[in-house]
Amino acid sequence: WVDRIFSATPKEVLDGFVDVVSTQLFWEDFWVTLREAVLGFVIGGGLGLLVGLFVGRYERIGKIFGPFLTLANSLPKIAFAPIFLLWFGVGEMSKIVLAAVVVFFIVQVPTQAAVGLVEPDLRVVADSMNANEFQKFTKIILPGILPTVFGAFRLAAIFSLLSVVFAEILGARRGLGLRLITAKNNFNIGEMFAYTLILGLMAL
Repeated sequence: WVDRIFSATPKEVLDGFVDVVSTQLFWEDFWVTLREAVLGFVIGGGLGLLVGLFVGRYERIGKIFGPFLTLANSLPKIAFAPIFLLWFGVGEMSKIVLAAVVVFFIVQVPTQAAVGLVEPDLRVVADSMNANEFQKFTKIILPGILPTVFGAFRLAAIFSLLSVVFAEILGARRGLGLRLITAKNNFNIGEMFAYTLILGLMAL
């Protein structure tokens, strides 16, 4: 069904996995990809959380910036990868920026929605007890949005890695995405599937 040159047996994948992880080059590229994904996750997730909290908490801010955020969220973020490669080069910065942009909206949208869905009666009770903004946030808003925020961060971590690898496939000096596309171009299918397996383990 599949041409032998385009396929690999489980043994070939296992051999490719062993060959890959036993080289110093792999671990250098591993840390490059991991660093890019983590930085993109932290930057995008932090900004997404802050913007989601402010836009969801303050109605006036939501009315002003909400339409712009909705418009930006409707754009295919992954399609910005070639643009970021032109702007920031094929180094690590372009991958970090792409991951941050993707992660930002994955966190911002559910955070904003969760803040808006916090029980209104609890806010009325807090106002009647003269609670300040910090007390409202720590006692009412934060406990109410934690499950949603944790779910968003879990999803964002996966997409941060995927965004980085996609950008590395398009153009990079180092990284697992570059090694994956190099193995494909050399028809080293065993190593290609080995890199795919490694990336899947990283996303767990």
